[in-house]
Amino acid sequence: MASDHIDITITQGPPPTRASCAPHGAGGEARFIGRTRPDTHETYGSLVALDYDMHEPLVLQVLSTLANTIWSEYSLVAIRMHHARGLVPVGEPSVDIEVHAAHRNDAFAACRALIDGLKAQAPIFKHERWATGETWATGTPPPGAQQ
Repeated sequence: MASDHIDITITQGPPPTRASCAPHGAGGEARFIGRTRPDTHETYGSLVALDYDMHEPLVLQVLSTLANTIWSEYSLVAIRMHHARGLVPVGEPSVDIEVHAAHRNDAFAACRALIDGLKAQAPIFKHERWATGETWATGTPPPGAQQ
């Protein structure tokens, strides 16, 4: 889901991170890259990957609404939000959010608002894949999943 100034994409696997290219009028840029971090489960051992599940059309709608709300609250030039679907191994990015604004304060504030809004509003579910088992991340199993 992309417009001239807002790019929201769901990727199969980790979203590719890329060098930023500042659009005309951008004086400040903020970026958040969330990665699968190493972890150890007391029963299942080391984390191998996170497996993201979602209802993609609903997630795109929620993220679009969020981006448009944030766009109206700050002096922004561009928003880019890319989130993974499927397996994301340890060390790889799950989400890449990039915000360009006329000034740095708006870039920082909008970037934080976008990741906080995504975590609170988007129905994205994390299935944790451990060395010898699997679990759903606390508070994130999709309807009907075994906890």
